[in-house]
Amino acid sequence: MSVIIIGEVKENILLLRRQLNKIGIIDIHHVPTVERMGGHLPYYSKKTINLIILDSMFINKSLKEFYKKIELLNEWTNVPIILFIPSDQEDMIEQAFDAGIFDFISNPLDFINFKARIHAALKYQKELSLRKLKEERQQIDLSIAKKVQKHALTPSLHMENIQFDGFYARSNILGGDMYSWFKINDNLSAVILYDVMGHGVASALVTMSIRSLLKGLITRLVDPVLVMNELNRHVYELFADEEHINSFLVTAIYVLIDTKNGTIEYANAAHPPGFLFDEFEKTTILPANTPILGLFPTIEVHKKKMPIDGWNRLILYTDGLFTLGENQSIDAKQFQPYLEQENMHALRSFAHDHDLFEEDHSDDITMVSMTIKL
Repeated sequence: MSVIIIGEVKENILLLRRQLNKIGIIDIHHVPTVERMGGHLPYYSKKTINLIILDSMFINKSLKEFYKKIELLNEWTNVPIILFIPSDQEDMIEQAFDAGIFDFISNPLDFINFKARIHAALKYQKELSLRKLKEERQQIDLSIAKKVQKHALTPSLHMENIQFDGFYARSNILGGDMYSWFKINDNLSAVILYDVMGHGVASALVTMSIRSLLKGLITRLVDPVLVMNELNRHVYELFADEEHINSFLVTAIYVLIDTKNGTIEYANAAHPPGFLFDEFEKTTILPANTPILGLFPTIEVHKKKMPIDGWNRLILYTDGLFTLGENQSIDAKQFQPYLEQENMHALRSFAHDHDLFEEDHSDDITMVSMTIKL
Protein backbone atom coordinates (compact mmCIF):
# COMPACT_ATOMS: atom_id res chain seq x y z
CA MET A 1 0.00 0.00 0.00
CA SER A 2 1.70 3.22 -1.19
CA VAL A 3 0.76 6.80 -0.38
CA ILE A 4 2.20 10.05 -1.72
CA ILE A 5 2.02 13.20 0.41
CA ILE A 6 2.39 16.48 -1.45
CA GLY A 7 3.25 19.44 0.75
CA GLU A 8 6.00 21.66 2.16
CA VAL A 9 4.98 22.13 5.79
CA LYS A 10 7.22 19.71 7.71
CA GLU A 11 4.95 19.53 10.76
CA ASN A 12 2.01 18.48 8.58
CA ILE A 13 4.09 15.88 6.71
CA LEU A 14 5.33 14.35 9.97
CA LEU A 15 1.81 14.34 11.42
CA LEU A 16 0.37 12.59 8.36
CA ARG A 17 3.20 10.03 8.34
CA ARG A 18 2.58 9.15 12.00
CA GLN A 19 -1.15 8.72 11.48
CA LEU A 20 -0.64 6.60 8.36
CA ASN A 21 1.85 4.42 10.21
CA LYS A 22 -0.75 3.87 12.94
CA ILE A 23 -3.12 2.26 10.43
CA GLY A 24 -0.38 0.07 8.98
CA ILE A 25 0.73 2.13 5.96
CA ILE A 26 4.52 2.42 5.86
CA ASP A 27 5.26 2.88 2.14
CA ILE A 28 4.95 6.67 2.16
CA HIS A 29 6.54 9.08 -0.32
CA HIS A 30 6.88 12.83 -0.04
CA VAL A 31 6.96 15.40 -2.84
CA PRO A 32 7.03 19.14 -1.99
CA THR A 33 4.97 20.44 -4.94
CA VAL A 34 2.53 19.26 -7.59
CA GLU A 35 5.06 20.26 -10.27
CA ARG A 36 7.71 18.07 -8.66
CA MET A 37 5.17 15.27 -8.57
CA GLY A 38 4.86 15.58 -12.36
CA GLY A 39 8.62 15.37 -12.73
CA HIS A 40 8.73 12.14 -10.70
CA LEU A 41 5.90 10.40 -12.58
CA PRO A 42 8.23 8.08 -14.58
CA TYR A 43 9.51 6.76 -11.24
CA TYR A 44 6.09 6.47 -9.62
CA SER A 45 4.60 4.81 -12.70
CA LYS A 46 6.75 1.76 -11.92
CA LYS A 47 5.13 1.50 -8.49
CA THR A 48 1.52 0.99 -7.45
CA ILE A 49 0.33 4.26 -5.93
CA ASN A 50 -2.91 3.89 -4.03
CA LEU A 51 -3.56 7.36 -2.63
CA ILE A 52 -2.42 11.00 -2.79
CA ILE A 53 -2.77 13.34 0.18
CA LEU A 54 -2.50 16.99 -0.83
CA ASP A 55 -1.66 19.51 1.91
CA SER A 56 -3.52 22.74 1.15
CA MET A 57 -1.16 24.71 3.40
CA PHE A 58 1.56 24.85 0.76
CA ILE A 59 -0.68 26.70 -1.70
CA ASN A 60 -0.05 30.44 -1.35
CA LYS A 61 -1.56 31.47 -4.70
CA SER A 62 -5.19 32.06 -5.59
CA LEU A 63 -7.81 29.37 -5.09
CA LYS A 64 -8.23 29.22 -8.86
CA GLU A 65 -4.58 28.21 -9.23
CA PHE A 66 -5.02 25.71 -6.41
CA TYR A 67 -7.93 23.99 -8.15
CA LYS A 68 -5.96 23.87 -11.39
CA LYS A 69 -3.27 21.94 -9.54
CA ILE A 70 -5.88 19.41 -8.36
CA GLU A 71 -7.11 19.03 -11.94
CA LEU A 72 -3.52 18.56 -13.07
CA LEU A 73 -3.04 15.74 -10.56
CA ASN A 74 -6.16 14.02 -11.88
CA GLU A 75 -4.78 14.20 -15.41
CA TRP A 76 -1.52 12.59 -14.32
CA THR A 77 -2.83 9.90 -12.01
CA ASN A 78 -5.76 7.56 -11.60
CA VAL A 79 -5.90 7.44 -7.80
CA PRO A 80 -8.10 9.25 -5.26
CA ILE A 81 -6.88 12.57 -3.86
CA ILE A 82 -7.54 13.52 -0.23
CA LEU A 83 -7.19 17.19 0.68
CA PHE A 84 -5.58 17.96 4.05
CA ILE A 85 -7.06 21.30 5.07
CA PRO A 86 -7.30 23.48 8.18
CA SER A 87 -10.74 23.39 9.76
CA ASP A 88 -11.16 27.15 9.29
CA GLN A 89 -10.82 26.79 5.49
CA GLU A 90 -13.55 24.22 4.87
CA ASP A 91 -15.37 26.74 2.67
CA MET A 92 -12.91 25.62 -0.05
CA ILE A 93 -14.28 22.09 -0.04
CA GLU A 94 -17.19 22.41 -2.46
CA GLN A 95 -15.01 23.80 -5.25
CA ALA A 96 -12.28 21.29 -4.40
CA PHE A 97 -14.74 18.45 -4.99
CA ASP A 98 -15.65 20.02 -8.34
CA ALA A 99 -11.95 20.12 -9.18
CA GLY A 100 -11.61 16.39 -8.51
CA ILE A 101 -10.73 15.54 -4.92
CA PHE A 102 -12.13 12.33 -3.49
CA ASP A 103 -12.42 13.47 0.13
CA PHE A 104 -10.89 15.84 2.69
CA ILE A 105 -9.37 15.63 6.18
CA SER A 106 -9.50 18.54 8.58
CA ASN A 107 -6.61 19.66 10.76
CA PRO A 108 -6.53 19.23 13.75
CA LEU A 109 -6.94 15.52 13.12
CA ASP A 110 -9.45 13.19 14.65
CA PHE A 111 -7.81 9.75 14.33
CA ILE A 112 -11.03 7.72 13.99
CA ASN A 113 -12.31 10.09 11.31
CA PHE A 114 -8.89 10.03 9.61
CA LYS A 115 -8.75 6.23 9.60
CA ALA A 116 -12.28 5.90 8.18
CA ARG A 117 -11.62 8.34 5.33
CA ILE A 118 -8.28 6.80 4.39
CA HIS A 119 -9.80 3.31 4.34
CA ALA A 120 -12.72 4.52 2.22
CA ALA A 121 -10.32 6.09 -0.29
CA LEU A 122 -8.17 2.96 -0.45
CA LYS A 123 -11.24 0.76 -0.94
CA TYR A 124 -12.39 3.03 -3.77
CA GLN A 125 -8.95 2.87 -5.38
CA LYS A 126 -8.94 -0.92 -5.19
CA GLU A 127 -12.38 -1.15 -6.81
CA LEU A 128 -11.32 1.38 -9.45
CA SER A 129 -8.19 -0.64 -10.25
CA LEU A 130 -10.18 -3.87 -10.52
CA ARG A 131 -12.72 -2.20 -12.81
CA LYS A 132 -9.94 -0.75 -14.97
CA LEU A 133 -8.27 -4.16 -15.19
CA LYS A 134 -11.61 -5.73 -16.14
CA GLU A 135 -12.17 -3.08 -18.83
CA GLU A 136 -8.67 -3.65 -20.22
CA ARG A 137 -9.33 -7.40 -20.40
CA GLN A 138 -12.66 -6.74 -22.11
CA GLN A 139 -10.93 -4.53 -24.67
CA ILE A 140 -8.41 -7.30 -25.34
CA ASP A 141 -11.24 -9.83 -25.68
CA LEU A 142 -13.14 -7.50 -28.04
CA SER A 143 -10.01 -6.96 -30.12
CA ILE A 144 -9.53 -10.73 -30.41
CA ALA A 145 -13.23 -11.17 -31.24
CA LYS A 146 -12.93 -8.60 -34.03
CA LYS A 147 -9.94 -10.43 -35.47
CA VAL A 148 -11.70 -13.80 -35.26
CA GLN A 149 -14.76 -12.32 -36.95
CA LYS A 150 -12.63 -10.79 -39.70
CA HIS A 151 -10.81 -14.09 -40.29
CA ALA A 152 -14.19 -15.82 -40.65
CA LEU A 153 -14.83 -13.80 -43.80
CA THR A 154 -14.35 -15.95 -46.89
CA PRO A 155 -11.11 -15.24 -48.77
CA SER A 156 -11.21 -14.19 -52.41
CA LEU A 157 -12.22 -16.91 -54.84
CA HIS A 158 -11.21 -16.64 -58.50
CA MET A 159 -12.56 -19.26 -60.88
CA GLU A 160 -12.67 -19.47 -64.65
CA ASN A 161 -15.98 -17.61 -65.03
CA ILE A 162 -16.45 -15.87 -61.66
CA GLN A 163 -14.35 -13.79 -59.31
CA PHE A 164 -15.51 -13.22 -55.72
CA ASP A 165 -13.86 -10.50 -53.63
CA GLY A 166 -14.90 -8.73 -50.46
CA PHE A 167 -13.97 -5.70 -48.41
CA TYR A 168 -14.65 -5.29 -44.70
CA ALA A 169 -14.02 -2.10 -42.71
CA ARG A 170 -14.71 -2.83 -39.08
CA SER A 171 -16.27 -0.22 -36.84
CA ASN A 172 -14.91 0.99 -33.52
CA ILE A 173 -17.24 -1.52 -31.86
CA LEU A 174 -18.01 -5.16 -32.50
CA GLY A 175 -20.49 -5.50 -35.36
CA GLY A 176 -22.59 -8.07 -37.16
CA ASP A 177 -21.59 -8.07 -40.84
CA MET A 178 -20.52 -11.25 -42.63
CA TYR A 179 -20.16 -12.56 -46.18
CA SER A 180 -19.47 -15.99 -47.64
CA TRP A 181 -19.42 -17.61 -51.05
CA PHE A 182 -19.29 -21.22 -52.12
CA LYS A 183 -18.67 -23.23 -55.26
CA ILE A 184 -21.53 -25.73 -55.20
CA ASN A 185 -20.58 -27.61 -58.36
CA ASP A 186 -19.01 -26.89 -61.75
CA ASN A 187 -22.00 -24.77 -62.78
CA LEU A 188 -23.41 -23.29 -59.59
CA SER A 189 -21.89 -20.79 -57.17
CA ALA A 190 -23.57 -18.88 -54.36
CA VAL A 191 -22.86 -15.77 -52.31
CA ILE A 192 -24.55 -14.49 -49.17
CA LEU A 193 -24.10 -11.20 -47.35
CA TYR A 194 -25.91 -10.63 -44.07
CA ASP A 195 -26.04 -8.15 -41.23
CA VAL A 196 -27.18 -8.87 -37.67
CA MET A 197 -28.91 -5.75 -36.41
CA GLY A 198 -27.29 -4.15 -33.37
CA HIS A 199 -23.74 -4.13 -32.07
CA GLY A 200 -21.66 -5.74 -29.38
CA VAL A 201 -20.76 -9.23 -28.28
CA ALA A 202 -24.27 -10.66 -28.61
CA SER A 203 -24.63 -9.54 -32.23
CA ALA A 204 -21.19 -10.92 -33.06
CA LEU A 205 -22.10 -14.28 -31.51
CA VAL A 206 -25.26 -14.45 -33.61
CA THR A 207 -23.16 -13.59 -36.67
CA MET A 208 -20.74 -16.43 -35.97
CA SER A 209 -23.60 -18.82 -35.18
CA ILE A 210 -25.02 -18.21 -38.65
CA ARG A 211 -21.57 -18.39 -40.23
CA SER A 212 -21.02 -21.89 -38.85
CA LEU A 213 -24.15 -23.13 -40.66
CA LEU A 214 -23.61 -21.63 -44.07
CA LYS A 215 -21.48 -24.14 -45.93
CA GLY A 216 -23.63 -27.14 -45.06
CA LEU A 217 -26.86 -25.22 -45.45
CA ILE A 218 -26.11 -23.63 -48.83
CA THR A 219 -24.44 -26.62 -50.47
CA ARG A 220 -27.30 -28.85 -49.28
CA LEU A 221 -30.32 -26.63 -50.00
CA VAL A 222 -28.94 -24.41 -52.81
CA ASP A 223 -32.28 -22.80 -53.73
CA PRO A 224 -32.75 -19.20 -52.41
CA VAL A 225 -36.21 -19.95 -51.00
CA LEU A 226 -35.02 -22.97 -49.04
CA VAL A 227 -31.85 -21.24 -47.82
CA MET A 228 -33.68 -18.14 -46.58
CA ASN A 229 -36.39 -20.17 -44.87
CA GLU A 230 -33.80 -22.23 -43.01
CA LEU A 231 -31.85 -19.13 -41.98
CA ASN A 232 -35.05 -17.51 -40.72
CA ARG A 233 -35.87 -20.59 -38.65
CA HIS A 234 -32.39 -20.65 -37.13
CA VAL A 235 -32.40 -16.96 -36.19
CA TYR A 236 -35.92 -17.12 -34.76
CA GLU A 237 -35.19 -20.19 -32.66
CA LEU A 238 -32.03 -18.64 -31.20
CA PHE A 239 -34.28 -16.27 -29.28
CA ALA A 240 -37.56 -18.16 -29.12
CA ASP A 241 -37.91 -17.55 -25.35
CA GLU A 242 -40.21 -14.69 -24.36
CA GLU A 243 -37.45 -12.58 -22.83
CA HIS A 244 -35.28 -12.24 -25.93
CA ILE A 245 -37.68 -12.87 -28.80
CA ASN A 246 -36.94 -10.60 -31.78
CA SER A 247 -33.85 -9.24 -30.00
CA PHE A 248 -31.60 -9.77 -33.00
CA LEU A 249 -33.04 -9.56 -36.49
CA VAL A 250 -31.02 -10.26 -39.61
CA THR A 251 -31.02 -8.73 -43.06
CA ALA A 252 -29.52 -10.86 -45.83
CA ILE A 253 -29.15 -11.13 -49.57
CA TYR A 254 -28.44 -14.50 -51.18
CA VAL A 255 -27.50 -14.87 -54.85
CA LEU A 256 -27.20 -18.12 -56.82
CA ILE A 257 -25.18 -17.93 -60.07
CA ASP A 258 -25.70 -20.56 -62.79
CA THR A 259 -22.93 -20.24 -65.38
CA LYS A 260 -24.26 -23.13 -67.49
CA ASN A 261 -27.70 -21.62 -68.06
CA GLY A 262 -26.59 -18.00 -67.77
CA THR A 263 -28.87 -16.96 -64.91
CA ILE A 264 -28.78 -15.54 -61.42
CA GLU A 265 -31.45 -16.09 -58.78
CA TYR A 266 -31.68 -14.03 -55.62
CA ALA A 267 -33.70 -13.48 -52.48
CA ASN A 268 -33.28 -10.26 -50.52
CA ALA A 269 -34.50 -10.28 -46.91
CA ALA A 270 -34.87 -6.56 -46.06
CA HIS A 271 -31.25 -5.97 -47.07
CA PRO A 272 -29.98 -2.93 -49.03
CA PRO A 273 -30.46 -3.52 -52.79
CA GLY A 274 -27.65 -5.01 -54.82
CA PHE A 275 -26.54 -3.63 -58.21
CA LEU A 276 -25.90 -5.75 -61.30
CA PHE A 277 -24.00 -4.03 -64.12
CA ASP A 278 -23.51 -5.49 -67.60
CA GLU A 279 -20.81 -4.70 -70.15
CA PHE A 280 -22.95 -1.87 -71.60
CA GLU A 281 -23.31 -0.33 -68.09
CA LYS A 282 -26.97 -1.23 -67.91
CA THR A 283 -27.90 -1.44 -64.24
CA THR A 284 -30.30 -3.94 -62.71
CA ILE A 285 -31.32 -3.40 -59.08
CA LEU A 286 -31.82 -6.33 -56.72
CA PRO A 287 -34.27 -4.83 -54.19
CA ALA A 288 -35.67 -6.41 -51.04
CA ASN A 289 -38.40 -8.95 -51.79
CA THR A 290 -38.54 -10.97 -48.54
CA PRO A 291 -39.24 -10.04 -44.88
CA ILE A 292 -36.44 -9.57 -42.39
CA LEU A 293 -35.15 -12.80 -40.82
CA GLY A 294 -35.98 -13.77 -37.24
CA LEU A 295 -39.15 -11.76 -36.71
CA PHE A 296 -41.61 -14.63 -37.35
CA PRO A 297 -41.22 -18.42 -37.13
CA THR A 298 -42.07 -18.76 -40.83
CA ILE A 299 -41.91 -16.23 -43.65
CA GLU A 300 -42.87 -16.10 -47.30
CA VAL A 301 -39.64 -15.99 -49.28
CA HIS A 302 -39.67 -14.62 -52.80
CA LYS A 303 -36.92 -15.20 -55.31
CA LYS A 304 -36.29 -13.65 -58.67
CA LYS A 305 -34.43 -15.13 -61.63
CA MET A 306 -32.81 -13.07 -64.37
CA PRO A 307 -30.65 -13.91 -67.39
CA ILE A 308 -27.05 -12.80 -67.70
CA ASP A 309 -24.63 -12.93 -70.60
CA GLY A 310 -21.15 -11.73 -71.40
CA TRP A 311 -19.49 -9.57 -68.73
CA ASN A 312 -21.36 -8.68 -65.53
CA ARG A 313 -20.45 -7.21 -62.17
CA LEU A 314 -22.57 -7.63 -59.06
CA ILE A 315 -22.09 -5.31 -56.07
CA LEU A 316 -23.55 -6.12 -52.64
CA TYR A 317 -23.04 -4.15 -49.43
CA THR A 318 -24.36 -3.63 -45.89
CA ASP A 319 -26.12 -0.55 -44.55
CA GLY A 320 -22.91 0.78 -43.00
CA LEU A 321 -22.19 2.14 -46.47
CA PHE A 322 -25.16 4.50 -46.09
CA THR A 323 -23.09 6.69 -43.77
CA LEU A 324 -21.03 7.77 -46.81
CA GLY A 325 -23.96 9.48 -48.50
CA GLU A 326 -25.51 12.77 -47.47
CA ASN A 327 -29.00 11.32 -47.87
CA GLN A 328 -28.19 8.03 -46.14
CA SER A 329 -28.57 6.17 -49.44
CA ILE A 330 -26.43 4.51 -52.08
CA ASP A 331 -26.83 5.01 -55.81
CA ALA A 332 -25.54 2.78 -58.59
CA LYS A 333 -23.70 5.79 -60.03
CA GLN A 334 -21.30 5.66 -57.08
CA PHE A 335 -19.93 2.33 -58.36
CA GLN A 336 -19.87 3.06 -62.09
CA PRO A 337 -16.46 4.85 -62.12
CA TYR A 338 -14.84 1.60 -60.94
CA LEU A 339 -16.41 -0.86 -63.39
CA GLU A 340 -13.45 -0.89 -65.76
CA GLN A 341 -11.07 -1.90 -62.97
CA GLU A 342 -10.34 -5.47 -61.98
CA ASN A 343 -12.60 -6.85 -59.27
CA MET A 344 -10.43 -6.50 -56.15
CA HIS A 345 -8.72 -3.36 -57.40
CA ALA A 346 -12.13 -1.74 -57.89
CA LEU A 347 -13.09 -2.52 -54.29
CA ARG A 348 -9.84 -1.12 -52.94
CA SER A 349 -10.09 2.00 -55.09
CA PHE A 350 -13.63 2.63 -53.86
CA ALA A 351 -12.52 2.10 -50.26
CA HIS A 352 -9.55 4.42 -50.68
CA ASP A 353 -11.63 7.18 -52.29
CA HIS A 354 -14.18 7.01 -49.45
CA ASP A 355 -11.66 6.69 -46.57
CA LEU A 356 -12.87 3.24 -45.57
CA PHE A 357 -9.43 2.11 -44.45
CA GLU A 358 -9.62 4.40 -41.40
CA GLU A 359 -11.52 1.73 -39.40
CA ASP A 360 -13.13 4.34 -37.19
CA HIS A 361 -16.73 4.10 -38.33
CA SER A 362 -19.93 3.96 -36.29
CA ASP A 363 -20.97 0.79 -38.13
CA ASP A 364 -19.24 -1.99 -40.05
CA ILE A 365 -18.92 -1.30 -43.77
CA THR A 366 -18.90 -4.44 -45.88
CA MET A 367 -18.88 -4.83 -49.65
CA VAL A 368 -18.82 -7.80 -52.00
CA SER A 369 -17.91 -7.58 -55.68
CA MET A 370 -18.37 -10.37 -58.23
CA THR A 371 -17.24 -10.32 -61.83
CA ILE A 372 -19.03 -12.87 -64.00
CA LYS A 373 -17.77 -13.67 -67.51
CA LEU A 374 -19.86 -15.96 -69.71
